[in-house]
Amino acid sequence: MSVSETPEFLKRFAIKTATAGGQATLRWFRQAVVVHNKEADGSFDPVTAADRACERLIRSRIRAQYPNHAIRGEEFGDEGLHEWTWIVDPIDGTRAFMSGFLHWGVLLGLLRNGEPYLGVMVQPFTGEIFVGDGSSATYLRHGESRTLSTRKSAVLADALFATTDPRLFATLHDQSLLQRIEARVRLTRYGCDCYQYALVALGELDLVVENQLKPWDILPLVPIVRGAGGVVTNWQGLADLTSGEAIAAANPILHEQVLATISNS
Repeated sequence: MSVSETPEFLKRFAIKTATAGGQATLRWFRQAVVVHNKEADGSFDPVTAADRACERLIRSRIRAQYPNHAIRGEEFGDEGLHEWTWIVDPIDGTRAFMSGFLHWGVLLGLLRNGEPYLGVMVQPFTGEIFVGDGSSATYLRHGESRTLSTRKSAVLADALFATTDPRLFATLHDQSLLQRIEARVRLTRYGCDCYQYALVALGELDLVVENQLKPWDILPLVPIVRGAGGVVTNWQGLADLTSGEAIAAANPILHEQVLATISNS
């Protein structure tokens, strides 16, 4: 392994690169940004100049430092095949971004042989950075640095739960599943996109359950939540997230209770 592929070097590079990408978005935030729809079938999948500028910048920095590494991004697709693959979501939460809300972030993840190895989430407007490697996770803001740790609440009835949009639970089965979870938790919040996973790592939320996720929506967040002590699996309790279904629970005990709730839905 070269010096530039040591864990600490990779982490520093990822933080600097995601932070630079985040700064590039701010010229458009709360500036009446023009929004384009990527879909032609009547559905709405927004993209802005900020999304594209951020991903271009991140890709250029990765290519300059790691020309052989693969890159997979939301806006500009896949390039290359390698042991190391960078996953880019330039703005996770474009709907929030275009509406002036703060529940969005720049996601940059690194896979090694297809497995989540490192993840960074940057919220450039608030100056927050969440970084994790699956074993530990750190919160950075304006010179402050502290270790992230999830909540230890082990009772689903006490849990604070979030999911981005209940309309994504489109089938009768999935609607029933969501209703069962909401009936068992203390509080449900909507509309937080990537920020809700960061809040699990921060110890503010207990649980996120989602579906219809793309790889760039979830894979950069996995090392952060796991590094803070949380559990991230699919709805069957397995590590494979290719189905687009995900559970992020603050601890293993709570995770088991969620799996039991899902299996009975």
